[in-house]
Amino acid sequence: MADASPLDGRGARVVAFALFLAAAAFLVWYERDRLFPAEEVAESADPAEAAYLACRAGRFDDIDGMRADGVITQEQEALFKSRADALCRSQHPPGGG
Repeated sequence: MADASPLDGRGARVVAFALFLAAAAFLVWYERDRLFPAEEVAESADPAEAAYLACRAGRFDDIDGMRADGVITQEQEALFKSRADALCRSQHPPGGG
């Protein structure tokens, strides 16, 4: 029986598997923006509307965090969100005025 090639051994298979993992990791890293898109604020033709949406999203995230932490009740959450919406609307009125 002929001697087996060193490429058929356990070491070669470990190296091949490590190369496979490295290639897969590189592909995930390379395509990270397409695979894991960042949450973006809705694009709007009106800059004032975009600023309003960004302000509202930030405030709502804070309120949702307080609700998740149990700091506020559901009724307070609704009240705070309505006030945050009004504040952001007053800071960023339609038409930029």
